[in-house]
Amino acid sequence: MQQRKRVPLRFIAAGWLLLAVVTLPAVQLTSPASDNPLWLSLARNFVFLLGIQLPWALVTPALWQLCRRWPLGMGNDPRVIGTLLLIGLPLIPALSLCGWLLGFVLSHLPQPLPLPDGWPRAVLATSLFALTTYFAVIGIGQTLAYIQRYHRRGELLAQAREQALAARLNHHFLFNALNAIGSLGYRDAARADAALAQLGELLRNLLNSAPAIALREEVANTVAFIELQQLLQEQPLPLELDADNEAWQATVPTLLLQPFVENAIRFATAPGAPEGAITLSMSVHAGMLEILLGNPCGEASPGLGIGLEASRQRLHALHGARASVEVTRDAGHCHVRIRLPMQTMVHSA
Repeated sequence: MQQRKRVPLRFIAAGWLLLAVVTLPAVQLTSPASDNPLWLSLARNFVFLLGIQLPWALVTPALWQLCRRWPLGMGNDPRVIGTLLLIGLPLIPALSLCGWLLGFVLSHLPQPLPLPDGWPRAVLATSLFALTTYFAVIGIGQTLAYIQRYHRRGELLAQAREQALAARLNHHFLFNALNAIGSLGYRDAARADAALAQLGELLRNLLNSAPAIALREEVANTVAFIELQQLLQEQPLPLELDADNEAWQATVPTLLLQPFVENAIRFATAPGAPEGAITLSMSVHAGMLEILLGNPCGEASPGLGIGLEASRQRLHALHGARASVEVTRDAGHCHVRIRLPMQTMVHSA
């Protein structure tokens, strides 16, 4: 279960301190005239405000916890509002009484004075003013709870979309491989059996993989896929690999390369395609992992098949506009350029 993020206590303390600073001029102007110096009067009023707000600052995290437990906008707003009001009825006068007494005692140190005759009326007035304080704290708590639900909903939707696209890639890959093995079985039963065993081993590795794996594991699965295609094709499929040390530390989504390699093999073995190896290079530049895949394709249009378009949507769901897939053709060769944020196993955990 994902731990809910809480507002740091230092931010809560800073907010109440700012409120004391903002309300200090009004309290100073409405205070009874005295013979004390201005700085002493300001200091006492400021301490008085801090004393009044200290109980509220202490219960603010608990009130926000109540807002997370009883949020608005979930179809039971009247019940939630009634519950929060019932909690506020005894809480507001209790906090006002504690705060007023604490503020009065602290502001008259080191020579404590007896309470003034009209202190109950002062506490009542403070309680009435505290109504807006209570509603403000509850309003901020409800806003924070809504923001947390909104972000969590977005994360869940992105995860669901990524899982759906990954499943679409798996089905696409499995459908093509089984069709090819079925066709091969009519021509060469021994090679079809070997290809079926290779497919089973590849699927076992993929099923045991996490949603994000190390790039070296993804490349190993890609090599296994090419070996499977070598059993299905009549011609060899050479692969040239090149990667810098930093790129090998990257973490990528499972089955990132397979749809692009499958597309490269299809064009490299098409009639009229020039001879040449499939090239795969990986490097890191300015915090971005860059994967370049090249293959001979002749006059065929590179385009984007079902698997490639699903891969592009998958990367966009994971990384937004920071990830990109570019497909170009130059001098009888197709080139795919994949860019996504550089992540390691520690960062993606």
